[in-house]
Formats: sequence, structure tokens, C-alpha cells
Amino acid sequence: MATPQTPLQEFIFEKMRLSHLAQVLVIENEAFAAPWHPDMFKLGIRLPRSNEHFYVARQRSKIIGYIVFQLLVPEGHIFNLAVASKYRRRGVAKYLLTSTLEFIAEKGGREVFLEVAVSNLPAQYLYRQFGFRIRGRRKNYYGHGKDAYIFGCHLQTDIET
Repeated sequence: MATPQTPLQEFIFEKMRLSHLAQVLVIENEAFAAPWHPDMFKLGIRLPRSNEHFYVARQRSKIIGYIVFQLLVPEGHIFNLAVASKYRRRGVAKYLLTSTLEFIAEKGGREVFLEVAVSNLPAQYLYRQFGFRIRGRRKNYYGHGKDAYIFGCHLQTDIET
């Protein structure tokens, strides 16, 4: 059994820029069997909508992960989260998810949803650590008979406590 790598330090959570795109696409293509087309990223970067957010986790000049989400207050939706393979199991996904959930909560988001492959147990474990629970199932979401769970999480706020 592989042991977790040493956690990384000094992450920076920032908006994705066109200069990040080449590194993001490498991560996207190694992480997903059906990766997003580069134009989806380009459009989101060049013509950002106020409710769509493209962010990266950067360590110095190296992009090590990214997240894409939407916020239609009071609801957030995470569309894409990936970490470079050599940086997995080192806290990058947790950092991206923590940063995103804080951002969503600060902007008035109260619930966050995402889809995760039924077969992707490591991702499900990560999301459960943040309070996400299965809310439903999307049949054939990824094609070729591959279903997705709909995960949801209610965000706590100072108003509610």
C-alpha cells in the first residue's frame, strides 16, 4: 500500500488565466477519460460570467490543480475538480475544496452540489469529509453506462448558528 506523500505548503488559490491553460489541460487529460474540450476553459477565462468561476491551485509557477464551479445564490455547483497525478494525496484537493466552499459561503451560498462517478470511491471519500451526502443518482451521466451520484452539502453560516 502506498503511503501519503508529504503535504505541500504555500498554495495559492487564484483565478485561472490563459497563461495557466497549458498546465490545466495536462491535468484535465490525465485525470479524465472524457476531458473537457480546451474551448470550454478558454471561454470561461476569456468571457467570464459573473456566476462562473475558474480557479487554480498554484505552487510558485506550477499549476497543481484546479476547480470550476458556479454560484447562483443560494446554490453552488462544482463542475470540475482535478489535481496533477504527482501531487495527489498531498492535500491539494482539500485545499481547493476548502477555498471554494469558503468563497461560496462568503458570497451567500447555502448549499453546494456536484456529481461524482459511482465508481470514484476516493473522490466520494473526500467529499464526505466535507459533509457532502448522496442526494440522488444520474443514470449514464458519464456515458457508456457510467452513473454519477449527486452529492449535496449544506453550508453552515454565522446567521444560522
